[in-house]
Amino acid sequence: MFKKKLVATLGAAALLMVPVSGYAKTNTSKVETTVPVQLLAINDLHGNIGESYKATDGTPIGGAASLAYNFEQEKAAFAKKNKLKSTTTNTLSIQAGDLVGGSPSYSSLLQDEPTMNVANAMKFQVGALGNHEFDEGIEEFQRILKGQAPTTATQNYDLVKDYKQTKSDMEVLSANIVDKKTKKQVAGFKPYTVKKVNGVKVGFIGVVTPDIKQVVLSKYVENIEVTDPAKAIAKYDKALRKEGVNAIVVIAHSGAYNTNADTSIETQGQEKVAGQSVDMLKELEKIDPNHSVDVVFGGHDHNFANGVYKNTRIIEAKSFGKAYSVVEGTLSKKTKDFTKTPSAKVKYNYMKTDEEINSNKVSKSVNNIVNTAKDLVKETTDKPIATAAFESISKDRAAYPLGGSPVGNLVTDAQLYDANTNGYKADFAMTNSGGIRADLTTVKDGDKNVITWGKAQAVQPFGNYLKVVTMTGANIKEAINQQFTGGYGLEVSGLHYTYNAKGVVDVFVGNTEEKIDPTKSYNVVINDFIAGGGDNFPAFKTATNEQIIEIDTDAFINYLSSVKHVEASKDVRNVKVD
Repeated sequence: MFKKKLVATLGAAALLMVPVSGYAKTNTSKVETTVPVQLLAINDLHGNIGESYKATDGTPIGGAASLAYNFEQEKAAFAKKNKLKSTTTNTLSIQAGDLVGGSPSYSSLLQDEPTMNVANAMKFQVGALGNHEFDEGIEEFQRILKGQAPTTATQNYDLVKDYKQTKSDMEVLSANIVDKKTKKQVAGFKPYTVKKVNGVKVGFIGVVTPDIKQVVLSKYVENIEVTDPAKAIAKYDKALRKEGVNAIVVIAHSGAYNTNADTSIETQGQEKVAGQSVDMLKELEKIDPNHSVDVVFGGHDHNFANGVYKNTRIIEAKSFGKAYSVVEGTLSKKTKDFTKTPSAKVKYNYMKTDEEINSNKVSKSVNNIVNTAKDLVKETTDKPIATAAFESISKDRAAYPLGGSPVGNLVTDAQLYDANTNGYKADFAMTNSGGIRADLTTVKDGDKNVITWGKAQAVQPFGNYLKVVTMTGANIKEAINQQFTGGYGLEVSGLHYTYNAKGVVDVFVGNTEEKIDPTKSYNVVINDFIAGGGDNFPAFKTATNEQIIEIDTDAFINYLSSVKHVEASKDVRNVKVD
């Protein structure tokens, strides 16, 4: 960290000798003593290379082609501002984990190889392992990272076997995941790397949330150990300083958020930050008060964050390519460090016109990758799986911000059905309303309303793991009531509840008048996101006896395929009372 290292490495007299102008005077010329550096970053892309979303004001955002265009514009503006000869020498592109996994069909059906091709075309240099890189086992992620051909055991082999992929040029880091037997780093991943920016070395350390074993199928993480990220950072921070690297960036697939309730991308300023990444830094301070971490790129919880904790910049840019981070700073050639805490901005990835995208070589190339992938999976995504008694049903919640929508009812019914069909004897199912991403729409086939694979997948695209857990009736009521204390909405099946302005009044089993017993244990289907307290539902963290059963996307598609014809859900699962 710049301040501590200046104190440690320079005496007072030496400090006074550093010119404010950034140049050291000689008898004949001015010699540059500082180097500008720009770090462009995304986190939690999840293969969303061709999706469209909306900013707060309704402006379209998202898509890898637009991201590529915006990155190129950022590089050009930075080079112009700093009078650089090239747009590539002083900018590094970074991704903070979950680049793949839980992806839309045009990426997931091709084993996320299109997303890796996009990352290559955009020249991402450094990344970190997230939890979703383990979705099909780390060996499968290593295969696509290396650009190796799939085998017949590869999922979606028939679709992906002839797809043209490329070997990734990106270094993916992982400092706190080790092989259980050897106690060494997982093969193929370094704990840190060093990049030179005009002769000044910048170190990068990659870490992942310690929660990874709770959000990945056990068979894919049974051979690894996840060490404390703060201890891992301290270890490799020290190693980097021994190599003469004082400017250090942590790429952390670990969450952060701004504590100011009214902050957003549009109003970001000097907000305070909190979350797992801040907790990690606090622990690092205890281990090594003289650590050298200048910037932390966060991820995992899909939040927006931009602030400073004790001179360390912490930043996170939402998810799915909706936004990106721009961090800019100045490196000292003398101290080999940042001269001060880098500035930063989270920016929306505003969508660009076809004309703009095609005007730039990189964004045009990325656009071609995305369109090719969509064309290749079209036959699968257009496959009919059921008919429906409706043209579309809405994800809109009748009593917003409470959960409770026609699509949400259908999704949780599917999850409860899936658990019981597979012998787990579940009583209820609950999922976060934010995980319901689209209305369930149909296509016309004569006079029939047809649900296609792609339409169903769009509703539940994230690929979260479903778990059957045990909770007391009291904790179930508490979870439902947390919708009134900051939780972002729950969709439910197998129960209904009454509420008033103060919160939940009673919770009932099914459509009966039987109240749930506060002391009784029930089996509940939830996804891994809310199991960890996501969307402000900490009550789910009280759950025990976790059993991973299915991917939520698959559960929904399989349910629709099984019932063959779908009626619109008319159940009202929350009832307002006086």
